[in-house]
Amino acid sequence: MKKQLLFVTQYLHTGGIEKSLLTLLTELDYDQYDVDLLLFDHSGVLFKFIPSQVNILPPLFETFSTPLLQATPELVRRGKYMLLFGKILAASLARLSSGVGTGARWGVYRNVLRKQTKHYDVAISYIDFFCNYYVIEKVSADRKIVYNHMDYAYSKKSGWPCPKLERKSFSKCDYIVTVAESSRKSLESCFPEFTHKMHVINNRVSSDTVLSMSKEVLVLKAIEQTNEMKIVTVARLVEEKGVFFALEACKILVEQGFEICWYLIGNGPLFAELKKKINESGLEKHFILLGEQENPYPFMGLCDIYVQPSKTEAHCVAVEEAIALKRPIVVTNIPSFNHQIKSEETGIIVSPSATGIAEGIMRLIQSSKLRDSLTSNLQNSSNRHQEQLLKFYSLID
Repeated sequence: MKKQLLFVTQYLHTGGIEKSLLTLLTELDYDQYDVDLLLFDHSGVLFKFIPSQVNILPPLFETFSTPLLQATPELVRRGKYMLLFGKILAASLARLSSGVGTGARWGVYRNVLRKQTKHYDVAISYIDFFCNYYVIEKVSADRKIVYNHMDYAYSKKSGWPCPKLERKSFSKCDYIVTVAESSRKSLESCFPEFTHKMHVINNRVSSDTVLSMSKEVLVLKAIEQTNEMKIVTVARLVEEKGVFFALEACKILVEQGFEICWYLIGNGPLFAELKKKINESGLEKHFILLGEQENPYPFMGLCDIYVQPSKTEAHCVAVEEAIALKRPIVVTNIPSFNHQIKSEETGIIVSPSATGIAEGIMRLIQSSKLRDSLTSNLQNSSNRHQEQLLKFYSLID
C-alpha cells in the first residue's frame, strides 16, 4: 500500500526553495507514494511545473501573497470575511511588532485557516514559519517533518523568527531538516535541546532540467550581441541577498573603465529603491533589473560571470544552477558558499562587500585563463548531491 504524503508550502514563485521542492517532487517514486500538495495560495510562475502525479489541494488562503488593497474586493466578492479580517488584522499587527510580526500574524492565521481532515503517513512543511506552524497545529499525521531554510541566528537579529513558536513546532515534530551544515549549527545554537532531531539535506537542482531550459529561445539577441562583459545575478530583492553590494560593485567597475552589463533577475520589496539608486548613479545602461523570470537559465547560460553577493544564505539554489551551467562564479565569503564552492577551483570567494565583489569580478574580467579554468573544473565535477534524495527517503520510510 502506498504511503500518503502531504507537502505544505506557501506558493510557487521563482525562489530557490520553490525550485528545490519541485526538484524533489519530480524525483519521488510515485509507485511508493501518493502525494498531496497544499499551498497557501496558487500564485507563482512555477505552479505549472508541478508534476502531474501530484494531487494539488485547494488553496488555504487564496490571496495570501496578494497586497491588502488588491485582495480586499476579491475576498468581499467571495464572502471570505474571516480571511479578510485576518489579513487586515495581521497587517496591522505586523506594523506594531518587530520584523514582520511573525508570531502576531500566526495568532490571527491559526484562527482562520482550516484544518486538514485527511490523515497522512507523513506531513512535510517545506518552508519556515507559517507552514511549519500549520503542519504542527492543523494536520493529522503519523510523522511530521519541518524545514529550516535560513541562518536562524542571523534572521533572529532582524526580528523575523518567533522562537516561542519555533520551540513549540520543534517539540512536536519528528524531524527538523536544515538545508546546510551552517544552517544546522546556527539553529543548534538557538535550540540545542532539539539537536537530536536535526538532519541536513541540501537543496538540489536537476542539472539536466537546468541545461535543457537554458537552451530555450528567448529575446536575447540584444544581449548576445553586446561587447560588454555580461554579469548575471539571480536573487530576491531583499537586504540579505546583498543586492546593494552588487549595485555598488557595478559602480566601482564602471568608474574604473570596465565595460560591463550586469543583469539582476528577481523581484522583491527593494525593487523601487534599487531602481531609484540605479538612476541616481547613472548606471541605467550597466545595471539592469529584469524582474522575475519564469526561465532565468538562458540569461545565466549566456553570462560571462555569475555573481551571488549575499550576506547570508542557507544552501543557495541559484549557485547550484550556475554550477550546473558551468559559469565562472563569484560568491561572498559566508559559510554556505564555502560548502558549495571550492575557492579558486570552482569559483572565486570574496569578502562580503561591494569592494570585495568588484575585485573578484575584475580578476575574472582580466584573466580569460582563470575563467576557462573555473569552467573546466566544473565540467569535470561529478553529479552533485546524489545522496540527498536517499536522505529524504530515510526520514519518510
